[in-house]
Amino acid sequence: MLPIMTEEAGQLRICEYRRCGAPLPPAVGRGSRARFCQDGKTWGRRNLSCRDAEAVLSDAESLRESDTELDDTAVTALAGQVDRVLDPARGLVETLTTLRHQLEATTATALAERDAALTEADEHRRQRGLAEADAAQAREIAQEASAAATAAEKEKSAAIRERDAARGAQREALHEQQRAEGQLSAVRDELARVTERADAAVELAGERAGTIATVTAELAATRTALDEERGRGRAAESRAETMAGRLEAAESRADAATARLDTAHEELTKAATAHAAAQDQARMAAEGLRARFDERLAELQAAHEQTVRSMHETTTNLGAELRVTAGRADTAERALTRALAVLRETPGLELPEDVTVMLK
Repeated sequence: MLPIMTEEAGQLRICEYRRCGAPLPPAVGRGSRARFCQDGKTWGRRNLSCRDAEAVLSDAESLRESDTELDDTAVTALAGQVDRVLDPARGLVETLTTLRHQLEATTATALAERDAALTEADEHRRQRGLAEADAAQAREIAQEASAAATAAEKEKSAAIRERDAARGAQREALHEQQRAEGQLSAVRDELARVTERADAAVELAGERAGTIATVTAELAATRTALDEERGRGRAAESRAETMAGRLEAAESRADAATARLDTAHEELTKAATAHAAAQDQARMAAEGLRARFDERLAELQAAHEQTVRSMHETTTNLGAELRVTAGRADTAERALTRALAVLRETPGLELPEDVTVMLK
């Protein structure tokens, strides 16, 4: 080995790897001094650092000095150690595969539950649409009933006006009849007076022949007027009877309009009751569907959160196992690298064929 130069001897220190010999930077402060290069330099196909390369050479020298033959047992033990290191990695791969299958199953279940929730929401919207259609139909029925009630009210008002007009006409006919009767009474009185005068005139026939003729003419005129008044009285009675018939017809129409109005009011009340019942039923159905949907959504959210927590826990555990396995694999790889370097650099060492193939 090359002598190590120290700073105490007034010389610079160099790398202790015998094939390097590069100068080392001066140490600063107290503490242990670096003995190998720290600049990332590597050696060989395995990219060994100066420290690892020196360790491999030291192991090879110790093997040569001890004159110990390397048999198949050491190689087999090394292979077993490598297998033991790789076994956790295989288990990790299997665990990751199982986790992937579980995640796929959980995702499929969550998607199916989401589709079911969407289907339930569609059914809820359909039920709400049907309820709104029933409510709209009930509103139309109520509007029709209200229109019928308004028309019946108008007919009733018209019938009442006709009845009032008929009653007014009847009163006028009665007044005309009373006037005609009064005139008839006056004519009768006048006829009685004329008759009395005629009787008196008959007694005085000789004296008042001209007066008799005049009275006779007056009597004829009075009778004619009496007949005319009687005709007008009969016409007034006929008009009164006609107006009475019209009054009865108007009262009948008013009663019919009142009955239709009552019927329309009843239909309007029934329609309003049915509309309120339909609204209550639709509201209750919507509230029930909304409650079930919210409950289902809460269950899905809880299941999703539980799945996420489980995934995080599993991922954390697998990460820890992966780090441990990676550390073991790195350790095994470094040991294998040193062993392979020793095997390659050991002169005159005969190895089995499979080991030789592995070293190439």
